[in-house]
Amino acid sequence: MVFGFEGPPGEHGVPAPWTFRRWAPVTGFGDYEATARVGRRDGVSVLCVKSVRSGFVVGTEREVDVSALRKVAWSWSAETLPKGGNFRERATNDQVLQLLFAFDGGKIVSYIWDSTGPVGATGSGLAWKNDVRVIVLQAGLTKPGMWIDERRDLFADFRRLFSEDPPRLKGVAVQSNSQKTDSSGAGCVGPITLTE
Repeated sequence: MVFGFEGPPGEHGVPAPWTFRRWAPVTGFGDYEATARVGRRDGVSVLCVKSVRSGFVVGTEREVDVSALRKVAWSWSAETLPKGGNFRERATNDQVLQLLFAFDGGKIVSYIWDSTGPVGATGSGLAWKNDVRVIVLQAGLTKPGMWIDERRDLFADFRRLFSEDPPRLKGVAVQSNSQKTDSSGAGCVGPITLTE
């Protein structure tokens, strides 16, 4: 199963069935940028996002049994990182890219590209929200724009983070935020594939 970005861009630059939702800043307060667009890489559509003092998510809903399709793979790249972003502190919880998998019942596994890391760190993605758990897959920026391939066992990661088997997957989202650090981030994500 593939969550891809093919198709004509709709509102806010994302193709259906993806939707765009911004939550920060509140409309009319300060200068910000929150953009998403579809680009091309090796003939494949990729989602590119940019946040400047803003936070937003591009998501889609689809039910999946992750006990059958438990392996997830994607590629991503980062151009700029939120300055001082660190998921472990509420005041600096900004990341250039987060790939979120939302499950029935509200629990979320989030794979993140953090500014400071460390790689492999896990924990709550929000200091006040226990149903979001993160794994830092990338930290810092070795070479801007370099694409990195990721492969994870989503079923095993959910079990490790929540100490239970996952219910059905309800949807997938790409998130970028930079409002807490008053900075910016930009990066791209390729198609997200779930396999046995």
